Amino acid sequence: MRALRSAVLHAPRHWLAVSLGLFAVVVVLGLAIRLVPALATPQLRVIDAINRRNSPALDSVARALDTLDHPVVVAAILVVLFLMLWATVSWRRGLGVCIVTGAGWVTCLVTKYLVHQPRPSTASLTHHVDITPSTLSYPSGHVAFIAALAVAVMAVAGTRGARVVIGIIAAVLLVVVGWSRLYLGLHYPTDVVGGVLNGIAGALLVLGVWNILARWWDARSAPAGSSE
Repeated sequence: MRALRSAVLHAPRHWLAVSLGLFAVVVVLGLAIRLVPALATPQLRVIDAINRRNSPALDSVARALDTLDHPVVVAAILVVLFLMLWATVSWRRGLGVCIVTGAGWVTCLVTKYLVHQPRPSTASLTHHVDITPSTLSYPSGHVAFIAALAVAVMAVAGTRGARVVIGIIAAVLLVVVGWSRLYLGLHYPTDVVGGVLNGIAGALLVLGVWNILARWWDARSAPAGSSE
């Protein structure tokens, strides 16, 4: 019977320092926007400029992307991802990728309640799409989810080239999802930036903890000689 594959994922050597450093930047940026209202004014102009370029097709795209952080949609994405990785890599690494994505994403809720930034006002927008947000503004949970997912998938990629491709795809998705949040008038541009940083920070933190537990899991599993 073949041995279990290691559950350890690829992670930066200084994952803890990078994660904590990014979290610090995220919180400081959020508090700066929260405590200095003048910083919001130019951002409202950006939101208005994006919102003015509207169409029914763009409304549909933005509405579809708005479902990205719905629990059912997130669960479906993670289940599909797990099954794909189970079939192609390892069920244990697939489990790790899903945990890193989900838990890394959820860390943005901590930041939201630490910063407590209200949503931007949509009263002055020329085009309204009827969507009601469920949480605070900073950082964007939608963007944080994509960023956390990208970090997690890159952590299971087998080659540097694959990680580069995943990074490029993730960058495109982040731009599109970030655009949709501004188009709907639900976030400030800094919410999008904060979402990217928070998603990366959260995923790296969970990734590092996962690898600590995975090495212990590998050590316990090795003598058993069980197959996947």
